[in-house]
Amino acid sequence: MNHWIISDTHFNHLKLEDWGGRSSDWQQRMWKGLKAIPAGDVLIHLGDICIGNDEEIHKAIASLQCKKILVRGNHDGKSIGWYTEHGWDFVCDSFELIYHGHYLFFSHRPTAPMGHFTHNIHGHTHGNLHRSEEYIPFYDPSYNKDISPELVGYEPLRLDVFIKSFSPRPVRDKMK
Repeated sequence: MNHWIISDTHFNHLKLEDWGGRSSDWQQRMWKGLKAIPAGDVLIHLGDICIGNDEEIHKAIASLQCKKILVRGNHDGKSIGWYTEHGWDFVCDSFELIYHGHYLFFSHRPTAPMGHFTHNIHGHTHGNLHRSEEYIPFYDPSYNKDISPELVGYEPLRLDVFIKSFSPRPVRDKMK
């Protein structure tokens, strides 16, 4: 079983092509990558799924064969119940995971280093300092790992492959 991560799909938000420099085929590339995730794997979506046409987009997401975890973003304003009724297996605002020796904190927005976590995996920035006033005072690239589509190529990333790119970082207040 593999874990796949993606963020800020923003399906139907065509202004991103003008504002954020997304290519004209970004939605097709994202859907192709999502549909390729095998049935036994897990998708972790770090928020901001779509802008409009919620029912249609979530019907397509529900049809994906993998397990689906949603970490809600600032554009995911529906209730946890709504998302679970529309295809998500687990919905939260953030979560932690010990994975291959890393103490990971998953969130939509970047978070300040805290506790025992070695890395924060997030989206939200769109690779262009989007809303940077929210995080610039504490942002540390050795801790904050941005998977905004503009930075990673508009496709889900396999988590085990992604963490191999991390520089060694000491465990903070190591858990027992």
